[in-house]
Amino acid sequence: MTFEQLFAILRARWIIAASVFLLILSAATASTVLKAKSYTAAASVVVDIKSPDPIAGAVLSGAASPSYLMTQIDVMTSQRVGLKVVSDLKLNEIAVLRDNWMNATKGVGDFKGWLADMFRHSLEVHPSRGSNVINVAFTGSDPDFAAAIANAFVKAYLDVNMQLRTDPAKQYSQFFDTHGKQLREQLETAQTRLSEFQRRQGIVVTDERLDVEMTRLNELSTQLVQLQAAVADSGSRQAAVNAQGDKTQDVMMNPLVSTLKSNLSQQENQLELLTTRLGDEHPQVRELRNGIADTRRKLDVEVHRVSSSFGISNSVNVARASQIRAALEAQRATVLKMKSVRDQAAMLQRDADNAQRAYEGVMVRGNTTNLESQALLDNVAALEYATAPSVPSGPRVVNNIGLGALVGLILALAAALLAERRDRRLRTFGEIEALTKLPAIGLIPSFKKRKKSTELPKRLHLTSTPFKALAK
Repeated sequence: MTFEQLFAILRARWIIAASVFLLILSAATASTVLKAKSYTAAASVVVDIKSPDPIAGAVLSGAASPSYLMTQIDVMTSQRVGLKVVSDLKLNEIAVLRDNWMNATKGVGDFKGWLADMFRHSLEVHPSRGSNVINVAFTGSDPDFAAAIANAFVKAYLDVNMQLRTDPAKQYSQFFDTHGKQLREQLETAQTRLSEFQRRQGIVVTDERLDVEMTRLNELSTQLVQLQAAVADSGSRQAAVNAQGDKTQDVMMNPLVSTLKSNLSQQENQLELLTTRLGDEHPQVRELRNGIADTRRKLDVEVHRVSSSFGISNSVNVARASQIRAALEAQRATVLKMKSVRDQAAMLQRDADNAQRAYEGVMVRGNTTNLESQALLDNVAALEYATAPSVPSGPRVVNNIGLGALVGLILALAAALLAERRDRRLRTFGEIEALTKLPAIGLIPSFKKRKKSTELPKRLHLTSTPFKALAK
């Protein structure tokens, strides 16, 4: 369809189009004029997402995300906040509202929930662009009532938001209190077991006797090593003395043996000289021989005594080594027993320490959650409270009439096209050629208007020349 055809249809069906347009425009104008005035009260709250928590000391991790503000908006428009508004303002006690509920629902459902949903539908909540401010607007027929509802929603939102924060903290606080009592009992049990064990064993965990016993064990071990070396040395000396007699260095280094050997050597030299000079039977020679025999006997006795001393020294060393070894074994057993006892005490001490740390950790968390459950601080605050608007926000006369005119124009066009569809006629010259597929020979002008203009004076029985000239 071309614009020429459209204009031709509208020109032909202008009465239907005008009727529909005027009907829609009149209905829009009448509904706008007769509609009761509405007032919109606006309030706002601000959400602080940068300041750290005053108790926990940390910034909320999810507060900076865009979904945080949307979550706050969902909380504000939730039924829980609506029910609190109804309870705070005691709207459920108003008889008119109860009658409206009875007429609308026939008493089915919850009255408070119906009121909350009704007020929520008239509430508009949206965040400001580029800021952390949430705007709240409520539209009602009375300005004071609209301001009261808007402020009630802000207050209820702040209270519910505080409850959403403190209620989990209260539950956690109760959990930590109960768990803290159990951990305290476990701590007391562990400390009692440790004290009983210390009293029974006669030690304390910080007792240094084990260090003393370890020092003594090390000293005995060192002495045993030294005595074993001494036994080996004395044994080798005794074996050498038993094998070589007075030829060993230990025997030769004995002063008495050395003196006796020196005297024996002198007497033998003297005997050799006297025998050469006086003969074997001379009394001096015999006396000297007796002296040599006596000196040699003394030397043998002294060598035997020295050799025996090495045996005695070796026996003493062996005996001392055996004693030290026995003392070392006894000391090792004592140290092992003390280590076992000390390990048990240390284990009990660790149990007590672990119970102490667990109890302290729970108490710290319990104190923190207890403070959070009692804190009246939040990161959301009311920025502006609503006041009763002096200018109504609706109905918008110009907008409604303009919208009615637009809708009327569209419906008028649709009505004209529908009427043309039901009674289709040729409106333009181009439609003839398109329909017949033949060229047009000519065009006969319409004399309908001229004929009407000439016949009008005759119908009115007017023959005056001025009117005829006007009609022409």
